[in-house]
Amino acid sequence: MHQASLVRQWSDDVIFFPREIVLSEEERSRLSARGVQVIEGDVNRIIVQDGRCRGVELASGQLISRTAVFVGPCFTPRDELLTRLRCAVGADGWVTVDATGRTSVAGIWVAGNVADSPAQLIHAAAAGSKAAVAVNHYLLELDIQLCLAER
Repeated sequence: MHQASLVRQWSDDVIFFPREIVLSEEERSRLSARGVQVIEGDVNRIIVQDGRCRGVELASGQLISRTAVFVGPCFTPRDELLTRLRCAVGADGWVTVDATGRTSVAGIWVAGNVADSPAQLIHAAAAGSKAAVAVNHYLLELDIQLCLAER
C-alpha cells in the first residue's frame, strides 16, 4: 500500500493489486483519496510484448492494460552469522542495536539494513561510520585496560 501511495506521486494512473494483503476500510479510503484504484484478484502474469510491458493478467483471465509495473520489495535481513553468534533479534525480525550499532553480544556492532530495514546506501554508510567510531573507542578502552592490568 505504501508503494502505491509513493508511485502516485509520479503518475495519476496507479492501480494497486493487493495480492495477499487484506486492506482495511481506512486503507482503501486512503488509497481512493490519493486516486489509486484497487483491483482484487490474483495476478497470473505480466504481459510483455516486443520488450514492453503491455498489461497485467489476472488469474480470472482479465487483462488490465499497463505500461509499467512496480513490485514492492520484501526486505529480509541477511543475519545468519549474527544469529549464530546469538545477537538479539527484535519482534520486527531485525537485529537489535543501540544508537552506535552495538548488538547484544559484546564486541559486535552492525550497520545498515541488517538492523534497519529501510536503510538505503547513504544511511548504511553513515551507520557504518558511527559503528566504526564506537568500535575504535571499544578497542581503545580494551588496550587501556590491558595496559593498566600489566602495571
